[in-house]
Amino acid sequence: VNGKANFKEIDEKLKQLNKPAVKTIQSEDGDIIDCVDIYKQPAFDHHALKNHIIQMKPSFDLKEERLSTKNESTKLAIFQTWQRSGSCQEGTVPIRRIRREDLLRAKSVQQFGRKPHEVVLKSNTTIEHKDGQLPSINTTALAMPVIVNRSAATLVTVGYNYIGAKADINVWTPNVEAQDEYTTAQIWLKAGPGDNFESIESGWTKDSYKTTGCFDMTCSGFVQTSSQYLLGGSIEPVSTEFGQQYDLTVGIY
Repeated sequence: VNGKANFKEIDEKLKQLNKPAVKTIQSEDGDIIDCVDIYKQPAFDHHALKNHIIQMKPSFDLKEERLSTKNESTKLAIFQTWQRSGSCQEGTVPIRRIRREDLLRAKSVQQFGRKPHEVVLKSNTTIEHKDGQLPSINTTALAMPVIVNRSAATLVTVGYNYIGAKADINVWTPNVEAQDEYTTAQIWLKAGPGDNFESIESGWTKDSYKTTGCFDMTCSGFVQTSSQYLLGGSIEPVSTEFGQQYDLTVGIY
């Protein structure tokens, strides 16, 4: 067990995470997709959602604004790999089955699915590079956190009273070298300075990743409503350098 967790603890966690399936789909990329009754999904393990009635659509009108005039057929070409192998019926939601080997890769069963708590330096500090140069760091109160061991390109808007954000995000497959590395392309709605914040990143954390926040549906509380889209499912095709470009429209309201 790699010295990280015992099998009993892992089996109990798997039973908690994987809900009974109405239908199961074997995806060609190796994923197993369970179509789970919408009211038996992991969200309802949360005590605050007892007897919750799912609202399938917002109660207010979302005015759609076109951000681009790209050929719509390009957008239609994107799909999730599992969709080739089947579909989930209305009244169910697709959930990627968690397997024992997934849990064994985690540092602990409790930390499975969570973004690691990152080392964030205060905005008034500097990092000494290996070549001895000291880069200049933004020292304003609204500075974005400086994350150790990360390269990032960001477009930042600072203000208040936002109701959300929307963007077309290009689909790529950047290379990573180690099991605990990952890449991300995201809309990040963040409240709070430096290393003490709340954020929505298609998932929610209220304490800078210390104890809350999960990828996909591995924490209770997030309610999935779509029978068509799988959180955590692979996307294809991907963009190529100097070739065809594919993008997904992502919005948080």
